[in-house]
Amino acid sequence: MASCWDTIRELGGRDHNEHLASARAEGKRVIGYFCSYVPEEIIHAAGMVPYRMRAVGSVGTHRGDEYFSGLNCSFVRHCFDKALCGDFEFLDGVVFSNGCDHTRRTYDNWRHAELSPDFLHMFVIPHVLGESAVARLAVHMERLKSAIEEHFSCRISAEDLGASIRLYNRKRELLQEISDSRLSKEVPIKGSEMLSLVLAVTALPVERAIELLEEVKEAIRGRSTANEDDCRIFMLSGALEEREHLELIEDCGASIVGDSFCFGTRHYDGLVDESGECIPALAKRYLEHLSCPRMMNDFRRRLSYARAAIERLSVDASIIEKLKFCDLWGGEAFIFKREFKKHGLLLLALERELYGGGQGQIRTRVQALLEQVRARRENLENECDSSEGAS
Repeated sequence: MASCWDTIRELGGRDHNEHLASARAEGKRVIGYFCSYVPEEIIHAAGMVPYRMRAVGSVGTHRGDEYFSGLNCSFVRHCFDKALCGDFEFLDGVVFSNGCDHTRRTYDNWRHAELSPDFLHMFVIPHVLGESAVARLAVHMERLKSAIEEHFSCRISAEDLGASIRLYNRKRELLQEISDSRLSKEVPIKGSEMLSLVLAVTALPVERAIELLEEVKEAIRGRSTANEDDCRIFMLSGALEEREHLELIEDCGASIVGDSFCFGTRHYDGLVDESGECIPALAKRYLEHLSCPRMMNDFRRRLSYARAAIERLSVDASIIEKLKFCDLWGGEAFIFKREFKKHGLLLLALERELYGGGQGQIRTRVQALLEQVRARRENLENECDSSEGAS
């Protein structure tokens, strides 16, 4: 029997799986969605399976480049290439978002290419925080709900939506508990494994996802993945989905103990209030969970989150990544470098393509960062020895 680690590695590395096939065989529809701001609960409450769009298994962007410029983000080019190749034929609908201009443009190209499925919905998310923005997001959630009901001839009741909220809150709680286990020096789950886990549970019916998370929660008890001299790393990025990339960093002598990823903390940060009306509660949680650079008035909160996580997790250094041609993460990385330098925090900024190679250069730069960490440790030890000798 396969272990839960084999299961999450397999599920996290595939775009389709037997659980989705079984759900469809039972008459359930599978709805793909882009961006962590799209409410899974509304899709689930309609009796469907939400599926987070990903590019895993992509071997290139040749066909996608017929529609997207080479100056577009490689995540959307890989995803659209897979769509053109028929890899998402199992979907019964796709919910797009204005997460950024690159992903928003995917909606236009999908329609222009006349790709299946026939349910394509643009979900609009405000770019700022605030009460009016929460109210505006609630309007677009109502529109998504109505679009699903009308197209699929179904009804999403308040009772069903409340039940879905409780299920997804439980999933988030379990993911947070598993992630928080990395507080310990043993680091019972690697950063690469955590990434695979999030990829896995965003491609499963939530009921099966919760079962898998319960298995993982038990499996990490007493487990250790860290070596004594590993450097503890915090990472920030957008749509990072390559397990192999994180494994490369870990192989250099790092333990990735915290993150701000689309397929990471941003997916499960924050719970929906279960005590009030469903749509307003969903709008508040989805707009106010850990944000990415698309949110224009929230940088200070993102910076505070990162600095608090670095202190709480005893982080030695951080890595911030951007995909080429992503202006949002380019600006974010610039400001983070400036702010971290003010406080003497080590930060490596990487720019790369999704599934784009360059492992040798990345390895060299990561190794240089870890050498800085070890040099700091040695200097600190020498200072301690000197002060003890003087006393």
